[in-house]
Amino acid sequence: MRRVGYAAVRYRGPRNVACVLLLSGSLTAPAAFACNADSEHDEPRREDESGLSVSTGVIDFGKDYETAEVGILHRFPTDWCLGLGPNVGAFVTADGSFYLFTGTDQRINIGRSWFVDVITSVGLYEAGDGKDIGGQLEFRSGVAVGRRLRGGSRVSFGFFHLSNSSYYRRNPGVNSLLLRWSR
Repeated sequence: MRRVGYAAVRYRGPRNVACVLLLSGSLTAPAAFACNADSEHDEPRREDESGLSVSTGVIDFGKDYETAEVGILHRFPTDWCLGLGPNVGAFVTADGSFYLFTGTDQRINIGRSWFVDVITSVGLYEAGDGKDIGGQLEFRSGVAVGRRLRGGSRVSFGFFHLSNSSYYRRNPGVNSLLLRWSR
C-alpha cells in the first residue's frame, strides 16, 4: 500500500509504467495547450518538420561501458506554443540496452537554414548487458545543433544525458553524442 496525499493507492505493477503511460497519453493531442503558433515563430513551422528521425552515435563515451547507439524519434506536428511539442522514441545499444520514451522538444530557428533542438523525455530503460544506471524510470535531456539541407532533409549533432535524477539510490547516468537525420 502506498500513500498518495490523503488517499491510499494499491498498484502492484511497476510504478514507472503508470507514470509513462499517463504522460504519453497527455502528450499526443492536448487541444487545451494549443495556441496561435503561426504568429509566435518564423517559418518553417513545427507541422512542416514533424515526422521520423533516426540517430546514431556513441553512449557513455570515454567511460567503462562505451558502445554504439542507434535510435528513432517521432516528432508530432502539435505545436503547444513557441514551437514546443510532443515526441516519442526509442534507442538500442550494441550491448543490448534500450530506452523507450516520450517527451517534448522545442526547435529554435536560427535563420532559415540553422536550428537548435532542446529535448526532454521520460521513459523506461533496460540495461541488458550494458551499464546499470539505477533503475527503469529514467529521464533524458539534450541539445542538438542542426542544419536544413536541400530537398527538405535535416541533419544535426547533439549531446544527450540520461539519468534517473536521483529517483533511485544509484544514479551514475550516461552521456551520448549523436548524429541525427530526418526528412
